[in-house]
Parts: sequence; structure tokens; C-alpha cells
Amino acid sequence: MLSEEIFQRRKQELIDRRPPLHPELIQLERIFTNSEFNQSVEPLITDIHQLLGWGSQCPPSVSTEQLWINKIAEVGNSSDGNEFEKSVRKSLRLLGFDNSINNPKASLDPDATGGAGGLDFYCDTPYSVVGECKATKTECVPDSTPAQLVKLGLKILEEQYNECIKILMVAGKLNSHANKTAIGNRMNVIRPETLQKLVRLKANYPGAIDLLALKPYLVSEPFGEAADEKLDTFITKVIKNLRLRSTIVELVKESLAKATKDNESVEALYSIFTYTQTDYQLSRQEFYNILIELSSPLTGYLGRHGEDRFYFLRSLAVIESADF
Repeated sequence: MLSEEIFQRRKQELIDRRPPLHPELIQLERIFTNSEFNQSVEPLITDIHQLLGWGSQCPPSVSTEQLWINKIAEVGNSSDGNEFEKSVRKSLRLLGFDNSINNPKASLDPDATGGAGGLDFYCDTPYSVVGECKATKTECVPDSTPAQLVKLGLKILEEQYNECIKILMVAGKLNSHANKTAIGNRMNVIRPETLQKLVRLKANYPGAIDLLALKPYLVSEPFGEAADEKLDTFITKVIKNLRLRSTIVELVKESLAKATKDNESVEALYSIFTYTQTDYQLSRQEFYNILIELSSPLTGYLGRHGEDRFYFLRSLAVIESADF
């Protein structure tokens, strides 16, 4: 069901015989709708409706196929090490990491886990990451866990190992020797709960996680158990950026409703933003760049008329931090 705003806007567009703003997306929607594979492409049709502003405004949610995401922490805190390794590999792939080498001992394939003498995970795109997984938090993580990563990393990857970002995906607390080894070898200890938050963000907001923006957090101190806080800082920053964009989308929606206009200039919107928002400080150019981002067909929260006039398409609902 369309909202009253979307219905009235679409109605006026038809009355005025305005050409569609995104004819390529409309044509693609028609092809999929009339396809004999309609059921299999239904999620894509829904996404296109959302991008065009035709769909209802619902908060994003993890799809049925991705229910495993909600169990990452649970599996990490269990005794099922093989399943946890699978979850970690699936998580890294969903986040955008990849593996281009054909080596079963340095893999990212979730269906090829459990092999003896191999690394628990290895990525080489967009940058090299290697790591070890250990489920269960009912016991301390021994020094043999980070030592195993050093041993296998050097054995399998040779000199390339030294260039890799190193991660221990573990639930339990490291004993003092293990933490010293992790710190000395610049290993990031990441908890299953933190990984789950990161992956849920990616699943709900596909463009929110920039792996190149994440990299500085992984290559800088602190390492060892203190590294998990770095990831939490990154996640907090991502959520803050999402909330900023949600605020701007609602600002456009409300300003148009009050002024009874179809679209508004960037100057007017920026004036409203600087007057009403005390939590965010943006230059006009930064504000304009975000408007352009939000009006891209790949996001579809705002529409753009000409170079500097924008209108509302659909809301950007942000899940509460506790729900991640």
C-alpha cells in the first residue's frame, strides 16, 4: 500500500504527464514483473519499488535467508567450532571480502571448513586478512590459539602473511600469555557479538559498511583484547552516519509538507538544517553531497530535479542500536 504522499505525487505526475524520473528502472521492473521467474525475482522487484518510491516505507529487516546472522554470537559462544568458522566465513563474504586464490588451506568458502592444517579464514580482496576462530567462552583462550595463527600463516602464506591484517575471532577471554602473543603479533581480537553487529548493519544497510574505511581501525593500535573496542567505535560511527542521513531525509519530507511544494532548493534545505540541527555540523558542500547520495537511484530515498532541487521519496528507518 502506498502512503498518501506517494499516491498524490504519482497522481499529479500522471495528470501533468511528466516523464518518469528513472525510465530504466521502470523498464526493468516491467521485465521482471512479466517474467516467468516472477517469484524468484520478487525481492528484486520490491527493491526497485523502494528505489522508485512506489513501495511502503518499512524499516529494513534481515531476510529469511540471512537468519544465520542473528545466531553468530550464539554459535560463537557454543562448543561448535566448525559451525562458528562457517559463520565467520559467511560474515566476511557478506561484508564484501573475497578470496581469489585456489588454495583449500587458505580459503573463504563456508562449505569447505574443517580441514586439518588449514587457516580458518583468509581474504585477499580488497586487502589481505587472515585469522583463527575459537568458539566457547566458558574457558580461557590459550596461548596456542594465536601461536597457531602465526605458525599456519607463515607456513601457508609465507612472506604474504606479514602483510596481512590478523584477526582472532574468539568468544572467551584470552589468558595473559595469549593476549601478550596477540598484542606482540598485532592481532585484533574480535568478539562474536561485535561481528554480528557489523554483519547486521551490512545486511540491513548494504552501502553502510565501507571496507576501506574499516581498514584503518584494523591496522592501528590497540591490539589484543582491547581491539574489540575499535570495532565498536567504527560501528557507532556508521550508525551515526545513518542517523544523519535519516534526519536529512525526514527534513526534506517535513519541509515540503509545510511549504506544500513538490521540491525544494538545496539552499533552503541547508538553511533549515543549520537552524534546526544542533547535533550535526556540516558545510553546505557536505550537506549537498549527502543529498546527491540520497537521491541516487542506488539509494532512492530522495529524488532530484535539475542540479539543486530535491524531493522526498521514502523514509530511511534506522534500527535502534540495541537491535544490532
